[in-house]
Amino acid sequence: MNIKLYYMPNTRAFRVRWLLEELGLDYELEHINLFKGETKTEAYKAVHPLGYLPAIEIDGKAMFESGAICAWLTDKYPQRNLAPSIYSPGRRKYEQWMYFVPGEVEPPLFYHQLHNKILPEKIRVKEILPWLQERYIHVLEALQNKLADNKYLLGNNFSTADIMLGSSISWMPESLKPFPALEDYILRLSNREAYINAMRD
Repeated sequence: MNIKLYYMPNTRAFRVRWLLEELGLDYELEHINLFKGETKTEAYKAVHPLGYLPAIEIDGKAMFESGAICAWLTDKYPQRNLAPSIYSPGRRKYEQWMYFVPGEVEPPLFYHQLHNKILPEKIRVKEILPWLQERYIHVLEALQNKLADNKYLLGNNFSTADIMLGSSISWMPESLKPFPALEDYILRLSNREAYINAMRD
């Protein structure tokens, strides 16, 4: 299988690269610079119609949405044990956390970053920041309770759901300081060989 990942560090493309490393797959990186408009070209929009990262080509066929890519790759290689079987009762919890990340974790986190750092200052809405911070803390509290007595989201079993979550909450590490279980969790994830390999450039 030939895999090309359209990639920029510190974006959702990282979680796909991390998963590719966990799966032990060969892949090609196509570096794309968001800030230089390289996702807005007609060539790239033929891969991702909205011009976002990440996108991936598998045997020349394009796919986008990081969660969908991670879910598909994980199920393509069940022998790597990064998700419970579709027929296993544990699959329900796995699916729950896979959707929890883009549904609950990322919106307040991403929009806080957007209105605090990313958007041009003249169009940032500073008034929304306290509310977004409050929503994000609420999510972190729930995760702290979950991970206080569990190594990973599925207990002792590392899964792709941890790649989804870990790659998101590491965007704002300062927010994790009141949550020791989450700091330990990120440290545990970042010591994985696949994580280190994905971070190498």
